Amino acid sequence: MSSPLWQRFPVEPGLHALEMKDRLQERVTEDTEGASPAALVDYFRRASRRFWQEVACPYPESVTSQMVVHDADQSPGSD
Repeated sequence: MSSPLWQRFPVEPGLHALEMKDRLQERVTEDTEGASPAALVDYFRRASRRFWQEVACPYPESVTSQMVVHDADQSPGSD
């Protein structure tokens, strides 16, 4: 935990992480209720950009990787 991020935002005594997580999860649920998949992606992209701006770090470049898709209707070895 010696990264510049933790030096800039040290953990405070009395921080109740689980309570904070629950409040944030409720807020996200309210903000995204009934949203389309595209709107959800947009919501989280904006939130991610805000986070990186707040911690004064450059927005990380997207990493594209191949996705493995598994067909649940096929049993192993039935090729």
